[in-house]
Amino acid sequence: MSASPRWSPSTKQLISAALLVLAGLLFYSFRSILTPLIITFLAVYILDPIVGWLSRHLHVRRGWAIALVYLTVLAVLTTVPAITAPAVVNQVADLLTNLDVIANRAIIWLEQPHDLLVLGRVFPLPAYEIPTISFDLEKIISLMRGTISPLAGGAFSVLKTVASGVGMVLLMVVLSFYLLLDAGRVGNSLVSLIPPAYRHETTSLLAQVSKTWNAFLRGQLVLCTIIGVLTWLATSIVGLRFSIALGIIAGVLELIPSLGPLLAAVPAVLLTLFQGSAMLPTSNLGDAIIVAGIYVLIHLIENNFLGPRIIGSSLHLPPMIVIIGVLGGITLGGLLGALLAAPILATLRDVLRYVYCRLADIEPFPEPPDFAAKLQARNVRAILFDLDGTLLDTDDMWVDRLAGLLQPVPFLSRLYDARRLARRLVMAIESPMNALVTLFDIVGLDDKFLSLGEWLRMVYGQRDPGRYVAIDGIVEVVRDLSQEYDLAITTLRNRAETQAFIEHFGLQDCFKAIITRQDVKRLKPHPEPIVKAARQLGYTPQQCLVVGDTVVDVRAGHRAGALTVSVLCGFGERPELARLHPDLILETTSQLAPYLRNSAGSSSPSW
Repeated sequence: MSASPRWSPSTKQLISAALLVLAGLLFYSFRSILTPLIITFLAVYILDPIVGWLSRHLHVRRGWAIALVYLTVLAVLTTVPAITAPAVVNQVADLLTNLDVIANRAIIWLEQPHDLLVLGRVFPLPAYEIPTISFDLEKIISLMRGTISPLAGGAFSVLKTVASGVGMVLLMVVLSFYLLLDAGRVGNSLVSLIPPAYRHETTSLLAQVSKTWNAFLRGQLVLCTIIGVLTWLATSIVGLRFSIALGIIAGVLELIPSLGPLLAAVPAVLLTLFQGSAMLPTSNLGDAIIVAGIYVLIHLIENNFLGPRIIGSSLHLPPMIVIIGVLGGITLGGLLGALLAAPILATLRDVLRYVYCRLADIEPFPEPPDFAAKLQARNVRAILFDLDGTLLDTDDMWVDRLAGLLQPVPFLSRLYDARRLARRLVMAIESPMNALVTLFDIVGLDDKFLSLGEWLRMVYGQRDPGRYVAIDGIVEVVRDLSQEYDLAITTLRNRAETQAFIEHFGLQDCFKAIITRQDVKRLKPHPEPIVKAARQLGYTPQQCLVVGDTVVDVRAGHRAGALTVSVLCGFGERPELARLHPDLILETTSQLAPYLRNSAGSSSPSW
């Protein structure tokens, strides 16, 4: 059977135009349910990772995981309002009443003539007629009663309105359930429809857009919660009334980037200016300045510390563009348009950048330089190894003991693996322990503190200090690499233990520098051990490669400016290490040789 003829260009153009017209008609016909559909898709996007995590870790079908998530959300939506509603409602009502009084007082003050001092001269300002603005609760209540009264006689209209709202909620729940159930298959099916020649670029663009929306939806929810709590605590400490309501306002308005924090500060400053603070000893004007400073401080913390770590740089847009986008979003889509203006603008930026690159014949998603290119560009001449977990196969005695304490009861055995959790806990305490050792070093007690650790290690399992187990194959790798690179060790252990390890395996001629805890004032993740090792070898940190098994080693290498390699033969785990973006991740240190052999001082490395 012969293949059917291909469509001509004119046929393709006609079909494409017809599909666009049909899509426009459908969009216009179903515009009334567009907002619920958008909310449904956003909810699916937020809940999908949670459902996937539960399905993997509980070893249950995806449908049961979705049901569990729905039950949890339902429990939160019914329990939290029941507990917090009375206090929140009372504070919001009181806040509205006080803002009504403050607005009228402000208008009266503005209607009076005032003097403006400019460059030592006094200019009288005339009074202006300003229309009265009032939050008249009685009028609002009367309006509500007038709206409700006609409905009281029409039970059918009331039932119709309620049924419509309930039906819309049920539609959103059912649609989101099936979207969550088939999220993976739908995504794979859509990707398979992309022509192979464009599949890589399209998936890269979709991944970039997904990163933007992930940063906004999940990150912004976390950021809103943190800002709301910080505002509530700060306003409570300075004795400002309605601190709960002000915290809620700050958290909700945080959804509007750039403009939200400014709007959130207005009611707090006005309240303080006209009513003062219960804790601050200054005048109302001084109290208002202090409260404004608190909001500015919270905003600075958000911009410089919280935002970059929670949301990242994928949503970074100029404030003026965000403000214009928010105003446009309000005009086109109301409140939902204002809230989604920032991620939509970021998405348009990514799409337009891709289109520009294609029009200008620029590779839109260039491959990052490989590890070999980085070595050549940096002229790497030295390798700095961590000891435990990188060269030395550290005794897992502590992990085994902690796993025994964390051994779950039978019905919780599907939730977590005790040994894996123990390894994560041991890895998590490495940075605090290093900081504690640094503190003991400042007060002159570091030797006693670390000697206690060595004694505990001797008592609980390592009774023979000369008994060391090296990472499989690492001795040969070290000897091989020492022919082309200058090697060093940076470790938390003392010099005697480190020397014992080196002598035990006959590696005295391989390492030209050894930096132990006794050689530095600050320990990793501080960069001092890396910088000092590089200096002893006669290189800059940029010419060094740091090899370690935990996030502590990666952070120290990054802060020193060195390249970093993470190995998974110690306490580190791939997800945690990957988040810090080391230059290379290997299963074991022994795999390092093929990436480095013959590259020192060579213009054409052979790997």
